[in-house]
Amino acid sequence: MLLTREEMSFDFKGAKFDRVKDRDLLAWVASQFLYGEFTGIQIGKWILQAPDMDSAKFLARQCIEELQHVDAFKEFFRWLQARPVKVHRVVKLLSAESGTWEEHCALEMAQGEGFVAMIFYALLATLDDEKMVKKLDFAARQEEGHIEFGEDQTKKLLERDPRWRKRLLGLHLLSLWAIKRFEKWIAKRVDMNHPVMKQLPEYLDKIIATTELRLTRLGMLQKPLAQMGRMEKFGAICRSLTWKFGRKLLPWNWFAKKRLTDVYMGDPYLADVMAFEAIKSGAGIPVAV
Repeated sequence: MLLTREEMSFDFKGAKFDRVKDRDLLAWVASQFLYGEFTGIQIGKWILQAPDMDSAKFLARQCIEELQHVDAFKEFFRWLQARPVKVHRVVKLLSAESGTWEEHCALEMAQGEGFVAMIFYALLATLDDEKMVKKLDFAARQEEGHIEFGEDQTKKLLERDPRWRKRLLGLHLLSLWAIKRFEKWIAKRVDMNHPVMKQLPEYLDKIIATTELRLTRLGMLQKPLAQMGRMEKFGAICRSLTWKFGRKLLPWNWFAKKRLTDVYMGDPYLADVMAFEAIKSGAGIPVAV
């Protein structure tokens, strides 16, 4: 990876979650993960656009790894004795399927999996259960491989065609804006005096700073985000969205079929964990969002 695990980790100063008291909060967090892992399973479609055999082999292996991650979070729900809940719309936005191979590598792999890895690291630091931490650490190490693949593919893309720098930068900036909005939503719904959650603002600042560092090392960001004015960022986002959604006006993109991420909550594969009763109390985030 372009960044080390140490660079991507946040010091929670020993704060821990309590499996019983924080059950509904942890179930909500795990539910966001679960959705992301199901989007990962769908990565198999990109084998059709893989530029070489090594990339195709990597994507096939990643499909298996994402399935393993689904199993890991099923085990997490059993450990909690809780059931999955609906995914938040911001997570859906951040996990949205890309329209091109280039977007997929830069946004879903390099950046998106980077977000996922940092949340994994946060859970590793704040869960007080050695067995569960070991299971999640195994998944986190696999995510690091996904990040590295996305970074390598994005660097090759930008070297081959620098025009993609502007096309992709605005989409990255949109993701960072969504994260800041997400912070405000969470802050209204959780106990911000919780030893872990009271560090949320600093933790999300760390995610943004880490993403900026990755974009700089990729060569996508030409100057610090702090030196970009609001209008400059807004213009970059608008240009990227115009390019992205302009492609969707093509007739063959009008009719979208339902995908696994639309139906997974009712799939028999999750029946055992969906049988758990919803938890009504706890850290403050409702079970059904």
